Amino acid sequence: MIDFDTHPTDTLPLTLINTIEHVRRNHDSRTLLAMMEKVTGKDAVVWGDDTIGFGYFEYQYKTGRKGKWPLLAFTPSTQNISIQVMTGYDGYQALIDKIGRVKFSGNILTLHKFSDIKLPALEALLKKAVYDIRQNNTCG
Repeated sequence: MIDFDTHPTDTLPLTLINTIEHVRRNHDSRTLLAMMEKVTGKDAVVWGDDTIGFGYFEYQYKTGRKGKWPLLAFTPSTQNISIQVMTGYDGYQALIDKIGRVKFSGNILTLHKFSDIKLPALEALLKKAVYDIRQNNTCG
């Protein structure tokens, strides 16, 4: 579960990725890191203990409480890679269908191995999500 009080840390993204002893997942995480840097134009930063984020946008709860979260983020692990788009994946079904074998729920897209997906389709989804977030939020 995402902790929205999570903040950027001084941990280097590759240090986090290097803790993944699963060769394919480690490689896939490096590929995704490069793709997200390209899509957002932002350097990767580790947020909290295990999330790699790119840029940020400001959000506000209905209660008025404000916070920041990455434009795009992913959490690499030995089991899978979870891509977080805090605004969710509503309205992106057609793009998700083009990616291939993925699972998604709410604001999390779960990938098991990049050999099961089409990377250009994933990149198109991420570009669209970043574009939409930037159109509707204050971003950095």
